Amino acid sequence: MTSYYDANVSHLAATYESLEAARLNAWFRDVLPAAPACVLDIGAGSGRDAAWLSSLGYEVLAVEPSAAMVREAQRIHPESVIHWIEGDALPGLERTLRRGQAFDFILLSAVWMHVPPAEQRRAFRKVVSLMRPGARMAMTLRHGPAAPGQMVYETTAADIESFCRDHGAYVERRHDAVPDLGGRSGVTWTQLVVRVP
Repeated sequence: MTSYYDANVSHLAATYESLEAARLNAWFRDVLPAAPACVLDIGAGSGRDAAWLSSLGYEVLAVEPSAAMVREAQRIHPESVIHWIEGDALPGLERTLRRGQAFDFILLSAVWMHVPPAEQRRAFRKVVSLMRPGARMAMTLRHGPAAPGQMVYETTAADIESFCRDHGAYVERRHDAVPDLGGRSGVTWTQLVVRVP
């Protein structure tokens, strides 16, 4: 999965950084816990969102499977206090889980479409196991064509709602058919806030 990102790191990081984190993430800003809470950014990419969360006063752990992307993120955001885990990914998240840490908020932005359908139930279970009671997770589901060479799978809110029921969680907020802020033709998003009671 990381080969596409490793091969295109400079272009992808520039694309991610061209979108302002505060604008992109405004849809869940009001449900963030009070800082300084512990926040986990899974698939943190260029560090754009992790740096934004850090600037708001959160203790941020950023997980990114691509070593090249982590290096680029650290170059772009050297001033940000971000703890990085390199080489970890869904569905296993082995390195993250070994820390034994629980989080008040988890961000899965433009990540879930990379998890093969057969692995999504396991991946969801792993993520939920990292959430403290009352914690929330913001996740975006991509719909539409992939870039050449990029491996993505179709994802549905119905699947996430089913996974929630299996683990005592629930979808607290749902926005469908959200336009792609990057202007990609045929690409839309579903935005979900999942909560653990």
